[in-house]
Amino acid sequence: MLECTSCGWKGREEETAKVYVCPDCGTGHLKLFRLLKRRDGRLQCPKCTWIGLPEEALKEPECPKCGNPYLKEVTATV
Repeated sequence: MLECTSCGWKGREEETAKVYVCPDCGTGHLKLFRLLKRRDGRLQCPKCTWIGLPEEALKEPECPKCGNPYLKEVTATV
């Protein structure tokens, strides 16, 4: 189970929003610096020169409630 360090949301990794992240410089979590989708179907990083297919980019989880990329693993207590 994951917990958001910002808003306290708790849930499974399947419930998180997945965003594309540049494999070269790590850009992609900030809303102003998301990877750009080009007309040819490839992704382009707004910070570095990386251009590639969506399969080549990293997909990382974010909180579905607030968009925070910092999620921590918590153990379920009974």
